[in-house]
Amino acid sequence: MGSLTVHVLDEDGDPVRGKRVFCNFVGSFLGLADTNLEDDTDNDGTVEFDDIPTGIVEVYVDGVLQVHVSVGRNDHEDVTVTL
Repeated sequence: MGSLTVHVLDEDGDPVRGKRVFCNFVGSFLGLADTNLEDDTDNDGTVEFDDIPTGIVEVYVDGVLQVHVSVGRNDHEDVTVTL
């Protein structure tokens, strides 16, 4: 398992609160781990996901694919999405 922090910024570089971030875990095994997680950004435009399966994570913001992230075992990845 690994973890992922997603920062969502507007075009001026300011944090965006209340954006829906959806993480799809590509190739995860049903029954062994969830295939996705979702949450809303906080006042700092940030959402944190702990205990996510290792592998490729597709990160969506408000239903639009933004980035693919590779997460390894015990890794913490940190990505920024600018809308």
